[in-house]
Amino acid sequence: MENMEKKTEIKPGGHLKARMISGLLVLGPLVITLFILKLIFAALTAFVLPVLEELPVLKDLPGGVLVFIATVLALLMIYLVGMFTTHLIGRRFILMGEKLMLRLPIVKSVYSASKQVMDTFSSSTKAAFTATVLVEFPHTGSLAVGFITGTILNPQGKTLYRVFVATTPNPTSGFLLLLPEEDVTFTDITVEDGIKMCVSGGMLSPKQYAVRSGPLPPPALEQAAAEQVTANAE
Repeated sequence: MENMEKKTEIKPGGHLKARMISGLLVLGPLVITLFILKLIFAALTAFVLPVLEELPVLKDLPGGVLVFIATVLALLMIYLVGMFTTHLIGRRFILMGEKLMLRLPIVKSVYSASKQVMDTFSSSTKAAFTATVLVEFPHTGSLAVGFITGTILNPQGKTLYRVFVATTPNPTSGFLLLLPEEDVTFTDITVEDGIKMCVSGGMLSPKQYAVRSGPLPPPALEQAAAEQVTANAE
């Protein structure tokens, strides 16, 4: 009985530690989210707000109103820049600006790194990945998260998956593997969640995943492609 009482006894220090950890787990994501939003908000108004404060017409307005106007103007400016870049002339100007930024010694490192991060989360990158898979890499018995970028035929006409295994925490670099269907495990993890896993080093990941069948091309299409390879070889 005494042993049982000792086991059920909870030390005050352990109880306090457990409750503190539980509180941090709940408040941590909220604090980080608010901190990031504050940084974004400050960045949006950093260039516009000082200009508005110097205008005689807006000088006497309350600070909150000026901040609101600055935020709206900053968002409008971002929208106009986005419209500008969709046109051919706009894209040329952007490319010229990027070349100039990449020539500056210190700015080059910061700009290229930030651009890589933004490109990682862009819709074009996500569209290039069709599925999140698991493959045995870099050695047998260990699993790595990969993304399907398409298929390719080997000389025998067999379909191989092009699998991009990203590095952590910079998923813009990685390894390209050509693997047969039996060496690729398709999951129900979305491409977006897969990218989050890579960027966060696994800290942001689903609690569980399920295996699903892969999107291989129809047998008729695969057979026709194999016949085409044979015909080309002849």
